[in-house]
Amino acid sequence: MQMWNWPVVALAAFIAVSPLTQSKPAQPPASGNAPAAQGGANADKSARQPKQQRGPGMHYGLQQAPPKAKGAVRLASYNLQNLFDHVDDPSLSGEWEDLKLAVTDDRAKALAEVIRRLDADILCLEEIESKEALTWFRDTYLKGMGYDHIESMDAGYYRGVEQSVLSRFPISAPTVFIGTVLETRGGADKPEAKPAGDTPDAKEKSSVPDDPTKFQRSPIAFDVQLPGGYALTAFVIHHKAGGEKFNDHRAAEAAKIIEFVKQRLDQNPNANIVVVGDFNATPLSDVRRMYKDAGLQNGYDFRNADDQSAGRNRSAPEAQKQQLYDRYTTHESGRSIDYILLSKGFADEIVPGSFFVLSSLHPGDSYDWRKDTPPSGYASDHYPVALDFIPRDGGAKTGSSGDSRSDASKGRRSY
Repeated sequence: MQMWNWPVVALAAFIAVSPLTQSKPAQPPASGNAPAAQGGANADKSARQPKQQRGPGMHYGLQQAPPKAKGAVRLASYNLQNLFDHVDDPSLSGEWEDLKLAVTDDRAKALAEVIRRLDADILCLEEIESKEALTWFRDTYLKGMGYDHIESMDAGYYRGVEQSVLSRFPISAPTVFIGTVLETRGGADKPEAKPAGDTPDAKEKSSVPDDPTKFQRSPIAFDVQLPGGYALTAFVIHHKAGGEKFNDHRAAEAAKIIEFVKQRLDQNPNANIVVVGDFNATPLSDVRRMYKDAGLQNGYDFRNADDQSAGRNRSAPEAQKQQLYDRYTTHESGRSIDYILLSKGFADEIVPGSFFVLSSLHPGDSYDWRKDTPPSGYASDHYPVALDFIPRDGGAKTGSSGDSRSDASKGRRSY
């Protein structure tokens, strides 16, 4: 979903740039000045020139996905921004009519082009209308990609979108958590009373339904079965959208996800678990801190070794800082809100340097999603995040990071 609220994000650990090995970076911005969202790590705002307006282009992420290492499996997450088919769902009408959001052929082709460049073996998705809509999209636009395994389940969301997966490996035990009760930290998110009855006043005051004691969009959890007895458990999430007033709701959702993960880890501390999706939370937010404190590692920490080194160079020119920032931006608003979070056992299998964000057409800085038609070739307001892992046999895990990662992944800082 679109969310143009710009939080202040300190990026002292996320500056400078050098070319990614075997990958072509996205085009640098017209101005070398970092946005205000980068905070105090940069020069005083008053000393900067206004950021120049950019037109449509590939502004964020990498234009080409890095090649996979031999034997690696690619895991990715991608918010497709309201993938609705052209079949009317009678349960979605009036303010939430689904047909008015039916994906155009142009945008469906653009989404498919991104997915083909991504070439993920396990592709976790957000904002999918239904399993039927995803099946139609796969069969129409993704032929030959080997996504023989598909799952999508109702998330209990008033707008009718849910989380899903396309996989080249078998999927089992799909689960949603619609009835789960969340523990909220305060009353700031309590839903306001809604007018009753079908009256003009009720229609005029119609607002987004919100219950802070429930997931706004239930996650979907499932297991992926890989050759050699290797199993991966995935939680695909889409946290509550909106500004700071919904922080407590997002935190309550995160706390419940962490609880689910810990339940699995209590049974097997070396379990391969991944939490992926649209977190609607910036890198220094409370929600991201909660996942970090729970011991879930960030896939971003497995980015290219040159970029890790460059990120520690605080004296680099502003243009280079901006270019690196853009390379790991996941939303067209200029924020990073999509993540791949890893249990310690699963982190042992990640290929160092394999994390990346893949670019697609940005509609231009003057684009207003509320009223403008996106340009031809536009796919989504999000950019997919991905990394590679090499599955070991189920009994071969050491539980030690030293044996399974190169020096490129040591001494990294959480993002």
